[in-house]
Amino acid sequence: MNATKAIFLKELRIEFRNKQTIIFALILSLMILASFRFAFSFIDFSLTELASPIIWVTFFFSGMFSLAPVYKKEVEQGTRDGLLLAPISPASIFLGKFLANFLVILGLELFSLSLFFVFFPVPTPDMVALLTIIILGTIGFAALGNLISAISSNLSQSEIMLPVLLVPILLFTIVMTSVSSTSEIFLGANLNEIFESIKLILVFDIVFLASGYLLIDYVLED
Repeated sequence: MNATKAIFLKELRIEFRNKQTIIFALILSLMILASFRFAFSFIDFSLTELASPIIWVTFFFSGMFSLAPVYKKEVEQGTRDGLLLAPISPASIFLGKFLANFLVILGLELFSLSLFFVFFPVPTPDMVALLTIIILGTIGFAALGNLISAISSNLSQSEIMLPVLLVPILLFTIVMTSVSSTSEIFLGANLNEIFESIKLILVFDIVFLASGYLLIDYVLED
């Protein structure tokens, strides 16, 4: 746990000292939401029905932008070998990076969600249910994203390979279930009414976390 905490704090210090990735992700979220608002202002659609896909498209692309450098920066700066030689397990590296990235992505999502309610005048849904889905979806997103980021970090075109590897898996698991349940929430569903979706997202979270925890040793050694 001490090693995980050390990696976690290191990642947060790097993110907030540099700020470049966070600022770019915030700008990207703003641009995506502004683009959607401009596009749908000329189309006769119910904004409530469009709320869920707009939110998760914004989350997905801004979050994926922040995932790319998680392991790539260790390779570029020559610190990856140092981490592997340190007397800590690769699982601790994965957990520390996962926790830091989860907090960063969740912060970006909360910022994007606030902007969404500014840009789109929709009725306020059950916020407890909405935040539950967002948090659970982000856990799976960050867990799988960290594993894929580690796999693609040695590739010369890692920024391209990350979405190529991540999108097919994440889209048909976490994102699809989260979009469906978020749509129900905006149509008036509460926490009890989306309980089946919550259980399904939890299963995906456990699978992705377990996969990262068990496979990261082999991934980093390659």
